[in-house]
Amino acid sequence: MQKWLESKPLVTPIARKYNNISVFRRVLIGVPWPAFVGLLMLLSSMVWSLRIMAGTDIPAPGLMVLVGEHRLHLYCSGRGEPAVVLDAGLGGTSLDWTRVQPELAKYTRVCTYDRAGYGWSEPGPQPRSSGRIAEELRTLLRTAAVPEPYVLVGHSFGGYNVRLFASNYPEETAGVVLVDAAHEDQVRRFREEGGINIAPRGQFVVLSSSGIPDNMPQDVRPLARSLINSSAAYQTVRDELISFRRSAAQVRNAAPLPDVPLVVITRGQQAWPDTPKGNQLERVWARLQDDLAERQVHVPHLFARNSGHYVQLDEPGVVVNAVRSVISSIRYRVH
Repeated sequence: MQKWLESKPLVTPIARKYNNISVFRRVLIGVPWPAFVGLLMLLSSMVWSLRIMAGTDIPAPGLMVLVGEHRLHLYCSGRGEPAVVLDAGLGGTSLDWTRVQPELAKYTRVCTYDRAGYGWSEPGPQPRSSGRIAEELRTLLRTAAVPEPYVLVGHSFGGYNVRLFASNYPEETAGVVLVDAAHEDQVRRFREEGGINIAPRGQFVVLSSSGIPDNMPQDVRPLARSLINSSAAYQTVRDELISFRRSAAQVRNAAPLPDVPLVVITRGQQAWPDTPKGNQLERVWARLQDDLAERQVHVPHLFARNSGHYVQLDEPGVVVNAVRSVISSIRYRVH
């Protein structure tokens, strides 16, 4: 297998590619503080026992692009404008979009990437907050000569990142799609309205290979396990969790989203246990999703009825159609 290159060129093409590869992790969608601290302790203890280093003997499908002192992995396919940029949830990688990217590539250029420390990307400087992540994403796209403006698609925690990018760089943003995205007030609302003792399915990262979902192709499970169990990924999950409230504050204090097409997608299946407290947390989540859709007038709010938190894996067609509708709207405006 191809090893990491010793030098750090500005953009290094990796020739070998693979198809239909993805990995599934259960992602943070709410962080009650006592559970948050407990998770950090668990993550910290597990990092010391990890031996698997993802990316050491598995070639990346895309480019390794120098961003500051570290390299990020960027994989683009398809042709056309505007370019679509996909950002995964906490613990996620470019592989999370394996069911979406090939379909979108039929209509335009679409790019997935690995945030610093995930997938094939090298760890980046601290703190791992959405402010830093958005800046790194912008540098990545500009260095790789991906033409702006972009349609930004964010899942879960990735919703923070793309919203902050859009707020900070409105001229470089053509549209936004939020996929069961995190809300900047969710930690407070969960504590005040739903209590703090329920940890929903899908709330925290699963720390074993059992986090790979049944709907993932059998032939990619070994790769999925190696990526989810890498020491760099565990450390990055911890770092992003530590900065989660900082990220929420950055989004809360940012300028409003620019006047561009926006679509909000919300899961249809319940994530928390079917208990009074779990049901209350679901109602809070639903209201937070409604709030995201009410940031502008006439925002489509789509419900993926058969999906859990990972809509892009459960019902990729919902995400594909939402992005296509945004692209069509943009192209209609241009002409």
